[in-house]
Amino acid sequence: MTTTHTVLQTRVLNSSTGRAWDAWTKPELMKQWFCPLGMKAIEVEADFRLGGTFRIVMDASGAAMRPPPEVGDHLTAYGSYQRIEPPHELAFSWAWEGREETSRVTITMTPKGDKTVLVLEHDGLMDEASRIFHENGWTPTLENLARHLNTGNAWNS
Repeated sequence: MTTTHTVLQTRVLNSSTGRAWDAWTKPELMKQWFCPLGMKAIEVEADFRLGGTFRIVMDASGAAMRPPPEVGDHLTAYGSYQRIEPPHELAFSWAWEGREETSRVTITMTPKGDKTVLVLEHDGLMDEASRIFHENGWTPTLENLARHLNTGNAWNS
C-alpha cells in the first residue's frame, strides 16, 4: 500500500464566491496573485474547461523560498482541470516542470454571508518533504489571494 501526503488549508475570504471563483479561473486574475511571497507570476496560461490545461511560470529570483539551484530562478507549475462545478468546486492535477511527481488539488468554495470559505486540499504528494514544500507554498499563496480579493493588489502587483 502506497502512502501519500496531503496539504489541507482553510481560509475565510472577504469576497463573494463568484469573485473568488473568477480569481481561480481567469488567467488575467490568476497572474495577479497565484504565487508565494517574493515570487511573481510572469506567465499564466489556462484553457479553462474540463480536460483543459494550465501553466504558471513563477519568477523566484527575489523569493525567500528558493528553488533548487538546478531549476534556476523560474518555477513552472502545470496541470489539467479534472472537475469544474462553478462556483463551488474546482479540481486539477498539479506538477512541476523537471519533477516526476504529479498530485491533485481540490478547491471548494462555500458562501458564508458576504464571505467565502475556501478549502484547499492538495493530495497525492509523494513524501513528507513534498508535503512541507507545498504547505510552505500554499500558505503564502492563499494569503496573497486574500490580499488580492481585499484590495485588488497582491505581493506581485
